[in-house]
Amino acid sequence: MKTTNKTIFLAALAAAALAACGGGGGSSSNPTGQTSSTGQTGSTASTPQPISLLAATGASVGSPTLTGDAVADSFAYANNKRAQLGLSQLKQIAAVNTAAQNHAIYMHDANAVGHYEVAGQPGFTGVAPSDRVKAAGYTTNSVGEIAAGIGGPFTSSAEAVDGLFDAPFHRAIFLFDTTGVGLGQGPANTDPAKYSTLVGDFVDYVQQTPDYKLVAYPYDGQTNVKPSWVANESPNPMANAPTYIGKTVGYPVTLSAAGNGAFSNINFSIADASGNAVPCQETDNTNNSESTRLAMCVPFQPLANNATYKATVSGSLTNTSIPTAQAFSVSWSFTTGVAAAVQARQLPAGSGTALPSVFN
Repeated sequence: MKTTNKTIFLAALAAAALAACGGGGGSSSNPTGQTSSTGQTGSTASTPQPISLLAATGASVGSPTLTGDAVADSFAYANNKRAQLGLSQLKQIAAVNTAAQNHAIYMHDANAVGHYEVAGQPGFTGVAPSDRVKAAGYTTNSVGEIAAGIGGPFTSSAEAVDGLFDAPFHRAIFLFDTTGVGLGQGPANTDPAKYSTLVGDFVDYVQQTPDYKLVAYPYDGQTNVKPSWVANESPNPMANAPTYIGKTVGYPVTLSAAGNGAFSNINFSIADASGNAVPCQETDNTNNSESTRLAMCVPFQPLANNATYKATVSGSLTNTSIPTAQAFSVSWSFTTGVAAAVQARQLPAGSGTALPSVFN
């Protein structure tokens, strides 16, 4: 993604079950913390299934045709990525679009990006994402929100959603088993000192990805993968290697579990075509409380252009169907393209909150 003299701010928040928050309250309205649920429907298999990667459909899906409308193109982008990975398609919900747009306008007016609004401020429609979705007239069992603010006008209708998907903590929300989404864009903006804004609210958790399947991105066989990424996300995957925060690093490689999956004893490695190890920062729920259902490795340096890499992850997984930790080992390969020119971007501090263990 090419950017010039821009500041980008990304914020991700996944909310817990409505019932877990005290009788239909949705995600917590308290900005300092959230309630999470570990409950999930489904039977426990008597004979555990081998844990493997969800089969990706990949290049056969093609690319979405951009229309120039950021909301429509962000929706198409999200469903295109999900289709590439063999995940179900999201349904766009008009009332949730309204909630997302209201918050995008609020962020634009405040020139700040985050998930909580302050009563009495211009454009206030609810403190937390679930409050705003409810105020827009939609009842749901879960709300997870992603938000982006980019200084100046969007350079393309997919710039914000593309940047959000590249960021691994945000990517995890795109790939989880919610079934509906609403998207909203703030007012047109040409001032580089003021944010252009985009908000996505993901709603209605229904588990569709089996407990014994893992979702890898980049997916197996993917080509033209970006070699680099600016580590500007909050929460930041380089939190345990803080000198790399805000720096240009390699493209994040992620492995996502379904439901209330939790990893343990993770060994995540990336190697080039000659078998040489690529040093990377490994993050999962055992060393970062915000990495729920998610294991990732972010290379310390950009990957080479037009090069093939193999990712290998071993460890153990638990979830509703696998109450006793079950060992797994998965491997897949992908090939980079050519790095685009990237302007290093700086994030204001304090945008992230912990992801709970499960939507329900």
